[in-house]
Amino acid sequence: MTGFDRLKEQVKDQKDKALVQTVEYLLSREDMEQRYLNEEKNIEEMAKFIRNKARKYMKNGWNYITNEVVYAWAIMYFSLPNSFLKIEKKDTTKNKEKAESSIKKVTAKNNIISLEDAKKNIDKKKETEQISLFGGALQ
Repeated sequence: MTGFDRLKEQVKDQKDKALVQTVEYLLSREDMEQRYLNEEKNIEEMAKFIRNKARKYMKNGWNYITNEVVYAWAIMYFSLPNSFLKIEKKDTTKNKEKAESSIKKVTAKNNIISLEDAKKNIDKKKETEQISLFGGALQ
């Protein structure tokens, strides 16, 4: 599969004419074909990136952005890594960890902690050395 084929597959059945027009421009850029193969990049995330960039230029509910600027942002999206563009991929493991931490916070408010957390707290207390008021640890 070529980069162009990948873009065409992602835009297939797309009803957003502006997005289709942007992809058509991307397909005209033969120098970018290899960048379209990057698995962390896709049309949906590109559209979100462009929308977020456009929000910064909104005045009174209107955007005054030319097609050339949108095309430049699309090229920027595919040319630069997500970390540089400050795009965070929604990771299911991160979401799961956040959910678990929020559950722990709720149970901690109710003075209820899980058995695993209680064991960890006990182990930490066992490892802690007694500290002298005059400095240093006692032996």
